[in-house]
Formats: sequence, structure tokens, C-alpha cells
Amino acid sequence: MEISELALKLNEASRKYKIGNLQEIRKTIKGLKRRPGKEIFHLATIRDKGWAFHYGGRPELQFNIGKEEEGLRYGLAFSLEPCRSFPKADIFKILPRKILRLNCLIREQPVLFSEYKFFWHKHSERSHPTNMMEIPSDIIKLDYFIFFGKLVKENELDIEEILQEFDKMLSIYLSVEDDVDLVPKAEDYNEPFSFSRQDRILVFNREYTSIERETNIDVRHSEIQYKLKELLEKKYGAQNVSIENFCCRNRIDAVVKYNSEYFFYEIKIANTARSCIRQAIGQLLEYAYWPGEKKASRIIIVGEHPLREDGSKYLEFLNAQFSLPIKYMQVVI
Repeated sequence: MEISELALKLNEASRKYKIGNLQEIRKTIKGLKRRPGKEIFHLATIRDKGWAFHYGGRPELQFNIGKEEEGLRYGLAFSLEPCRSFPKADIFKILPRKILRLNCLIREQPVLFSEYKFFWHKHSERSHPTNMMEIPSDIIKLDYFIFFGKLVKENELDIEEILQEFDKMLSIYLSVEDDVDLVPKAEDYNEPFSFSRQDRILVFNREYTSIERETNIDVRHSEIQYKLKELLEKKYGAQNVSIENFCCRNRIDAVVKYNSEYFFYEIKIANTARSCIRQAIGQLLEYAYWPGEKKASRIIIVGEHPLREDGSKYLEFLNAQFSLPIKYMQVVI
């Protein structure tokens, strides 16, 4: 399949995915007066040589598809290749700060990048794909193209799978491109929390092997999320359970509506319940209270391991000392 054909198919199928709203998202976070088009890819950003990037993505962390010797790449990229609309001076005025933000995110949340390959191009030269890493300074140079994402054989190409991955990558894109924490804007993503049943369906691309279930963090997270969904629907009713509910640019693993209250659930894959608590507590506090208002009456950390007596005492102390309604829930698959 030619890249132009693939780009148009992705545009068409993206309407039922969050990535299909990319241009509306860009309008909001960039403070634009009008939406820059409707589609992810535009004829102006599709190249006959075999690649495409999202419309407006030249000075950004761009959603990118392209042909490689292994087949097809899809993911996110920085292009340090100058052109008339993005000259050398602008490249080194704009992109280094964004690369720094990406490197900080890789260090803070490595699990977001655990399944991605990393490589770079410079003209006809290409590096060998490696596991994701922080972008080293020695490739932040003119004419480099820096990519991370997935590589698939052309006969294994799946439009839905690409769009699902782009949806997951939106949080990375927003962390790099949204300057709300640096330059406060009148319009940002501090909108009131809204309970939504539209996001409740969990999509499994295929049957996972037993090895994947045992060793792959993302696969295991999905399995636990599905089991949690079943448990919550049985207890509270399917109409009161939302999965992947958006709140302030984030996706909450599960939300329960109980009368006029909401319970937020965050799943963590870790070696102990203590580690799950350590990883989840900051996220849940942000989801429930940012930017200074109460959205959830309970916040629940979900893990596979039992909570020991010392862990129970810790959560009880946080509740008593700081009035934080934090609980722990064990879900076994």
C-alpha cells in the first residue's frame, strides 16, 4: 500500500478515535483562532518518497508514518531537516526545548515507551532500531530525523491498530506540545470532569499469548483493566462504570458513578502493593483535585498484590492526617 493511500485511510477511519480530533486539540493547546483543517494528514504533508506527518506537525512532535526496509513505521518523530516553512534558525529555536520535555517524560514515565523502537535517519543513512531511550545530544543536529514508535511488515498492516496506538500516543504528544504549565492560557484542559460511557469499550487487538500475559506490562494492564471493569459493573451496574474516561488531558483507568459521587481507579503493574501505591498516588491526586477542586470522593489504587498490614496503616494515616480518601484494591487475573 502506498503511503498516500494509507494516510487517507487513516484519516477516514480516525473519526471514531480520539486522534481524529487532533486538529481540534491543536487549535486548543496552540491558542489558534480557527481549526487548521479536519484531517490528521493533508495532501501538503504526504510525500511521494514514502512518508507523511500530521498537518501542522513540521515544528512539532509529529505523528508520522513511513516506509522502512522492515516494512512500515508509525509513531512520533522530530524532523530537524530545514525547509522553506521551517528554516534552520527556527528548528534550533523551537525543537530543543521540546526534545528536553520528551526526555523528561521518558525518565519520569518509561512505561509509556516500553513497546516502542527508536531510530534516526540522516539522508540515506539510518541507525539500527533499539529500545526507546532518551534522545542523545549527538543526534540533535541539522538534517536528522528522529523517530520512535512501531515497525510492522506490510502484510501485517492494521488500520485500527495504528489508530489505537496513536490514541495512546496522544498523552505523549500533549506532554511535549501543550505549554499550559509554562505559559498559562485562558483556554486549557481544566474543563469540568464529565462522566462518559462512550469510552467504556476496551479493544483487544488479538489473543495474547501466555508469555505476553506474564511478561508484558501493557498487556497485563489491559487484562487487569478488563477484570476490574467486570467486577465494578457487577457491583455498581454497567451504566455506572466508565473505562478510559478523559479528565484534564488524562485517561482514568476506571470511573464509578455512585449517586452524585465519583470513584476514580488507577491500575499499576508493579512488584508489590507498596510500589503500586507509590506510582499511582500522584496521578490520582491530580485526577481528583487538579486545579483545586474536588472531582472524586474516593480514589482507589488497583494492583495484583495483597496489601500488607503496614500498607493498610499507611493509607489509614493519609486518610486521618490529610483527609485523603485513598484505598487499595487487589485484582487477580
